[in-house]
Amino acid sequence: MKEYTVLFRGAAIGTLQGEFVDDFCGGHLAPLPAFETVRNTIADASRALANHGFLPPVGAFAGGVSNEGSPASSASLRAAQELCEQLELRDAQGRLMHTDWINIFGGRTSDDPILVMATLWQEPSITAASMPSRTVDDSGHDPQAG
Repeated sequence: MKEYTVLFRGAAIGTLQGEFVDDFCGGHLAPLPAFETVRNTIADASRALANHGFLPPVGAFAGGVSNEGSPASSASLRAAQELCEQLELRDAQGRLMHTDWINIFGGRTSDDPILVMATLWQEPSITAASMPSRTVDDSGHDPQAG
């Protein structure tokens, strides 16, 4: 296992013990004191994810806990996404890990585990994908299956 540091706007908010397998790493975050600056945003989004799909109270609609809760859930998920776009991951030597994305979930209470998932940046392929050859009849349409 390797140790990584998760930073938000340059401040270390926690450490992660894990290994990248197929460019994916996930595990529990050991929060540092600076995690408190992001806890509420992460906790609100985690609560919204946990409540998603549950039946709402009578008279409300599916997709939210109540008519007021659905927009609040959407807002909290947007806020967490904006926060996660500002996260970075550094290895034990302090080198930046080039990631596609980093997400944090949990931390709704002081004893609720905090989970981190991250994927390494994928180099775009320089090899063109092969396309199956197509035949077109005189009308410009694909031939009908026989």
